[in-house]
Amino acid sequence: MGTTHPERGNDASHRGGLPGFVRVEGDGLWWPDYPGNNMFNSLGNLAVDNAAALLFADFATGHTVHLSGTAVLEWSPDGSDDDESSTGRRVRFHIGSVVDGCGAPRHTSHPVRRPPHRKD
Repeated sequence: MGTTHPERGNDASHRGGLPGFVRVEGDGLWWPDYPGNNMFNSLGNLAVDNAAALLFADFATGHTVHLSGTAVLEWSPDGSDDDESSTGRRVRFHIGSVVDGCGAPRHTSHPVRRPPHRKD
């Protein structure tokens, strides 16, 4: 998810889960806000600027879908049916525009080799 802050700049943060964790509802999407790095950059940015972008990539084919629009953080009571991630929050995304294309690197079945100068 890409977000922006008027004074601190842009942030791109991975969102992931099991297949189907992003739900289509009406003309938008939502997903549970699973615990991440506890930095809350994206959520903090959305609090001051609701502009957001998403990129979905199929690494087997290289196909991508880029969505831009707005997003809001929704709170739900702990333990309610709306609280799948047990965090009490989820993100709702309203689609503004869609770009359908390609460009993601294709996944290869062989391991990726690290450059010789990398020690990790």
